[in-house]
Amino acid sequence: MSLITTLKHDHEEIFRLLDECRALGVVTDEGHRKLKQVRGVVSAHLKREDDRLYPEMRKHDETRVLGEMYAQEMRAISSEILGFFERLESGGRSGLEFAREIGRVIAHLRQRMTREEVRLYPAFEAHCE
Repeated sequence: MSLITTLKHDHEEIFRLLDECRALGVVTDEGHRKLKQVRGVVSAHLKREDDRLYPEMRKHDETRVLGEMYAQEMRAISSEILGFFERLESGGRSGLEFAREIGRVIAHLRQRMTREEVRLYPAFEAHCE
């Protein structure tokens, strides 16, 4: 399976798990278990991008700037998302506060993943594979 196919599959899995989490209720025990699964998929996805996608894009004049821009943006987004998962583990959030925060995290994930699939991944496929 190509790197881009794998990354797109990760996106599908993240969205599927988030939808299941929402259906179960984000403040339920089962919802929290699903969120832990999301954390694992997101962490593996970020590692693939950091270890394989961005380094390869830096090797090519056509993708160097775009890859670096996305890598820098992802560092900030990753901090927010992984911070959310750490707070999830430590507990102490009210149901409404937690629901708002997960809503923001999901929105950022969806926006970022859409941008990757529309702009970043096609550039990688055109110049790096």
